[in-house]
Amino acid sequence: MSRGSSAGFDRHITIFSPEGRVYQVEYAFKAINSTNLTAVAVKGVDTAVIAIQKRVPDSLIVADTVTSVYQISQTVGCCAIGMIPDAKFQVKRAQGEAASWKYKNGYDMPCELLAKKMADLNQYYTQNAEMRSLGCALLFISYDDEKGPEVYRVDPAGYYRGMKGVSVGVKQVPATSFLEKKIKKKSDLNSTETVELAIEALQNSLGIDVRSKDLEVVVVSKENTKFTKLTNDQVEHHLNQIANRD
Repeated sequence: MSRGSSAGFDRHITIFSPEGRVYQVEYAFKAINSTNLTAVAVKGVDTAVIAIQKRVPDSLIVADTVTSVYQISQTVGCCAIGMIPDAKFQVKRAQGEAASWKYKNGYDMPCELLAKKMADLNQYYTQNAEMRSLGCALLFISYDDEKGPEVYRVDPAGYYRGMKGVSVGVKQVPATSFLEKKIKKKSDLNSTETVELAIEALQNSLGIDVRSKDLEVVVVSKENTKFTKLTNDQVEHHLNQIANRD
């Protein structure tokens, strides 16, 4: 970005280019793909699910210590995709916000308010020259007694939205297209259909048959509102169901 119309305009986060672009924020979006991972989140009638690739970069690393999903509170789970240090910082900050809310108010922080708070902080980072935007995207899932299952996406620019289905990461375009087609046909998904749609969308976007050890799947539902991670055997069962159906 050192030549042409963008010359010099990517040096500071507070400077617009003549085309009205803020290049540093665009770089933050590109950094989301730096780990070459993809995540998919889907909301059903009474269940919300996140399915994400799990890649262990070195055979000497203990596989259980590699994860992209985190528990923010008893009822809110999160997936962070992007630069790992930035993702860890975002998660730690979200956990702090949720803990502070519960300490002050006596109940768990609603998922929408947490997503809004994280988005506001991200947006603040785009206005200060001494800060840089964080190169990661967040997916939050939760189950609310009044609203039902919830899925929220938060990006580095400070934009957040509730979603029926969403994907972030390097293969987000094919995954999103797959979700759009499936949810257009049927949006009132039960618990099993919600889990399998998330896994199937991720598998379809990657273009390969994935194994249970290559995936992390987390769920919240009406029956169990606590953030729960599926075991390898449970993931394998859903993969077999998808294969048999196809």
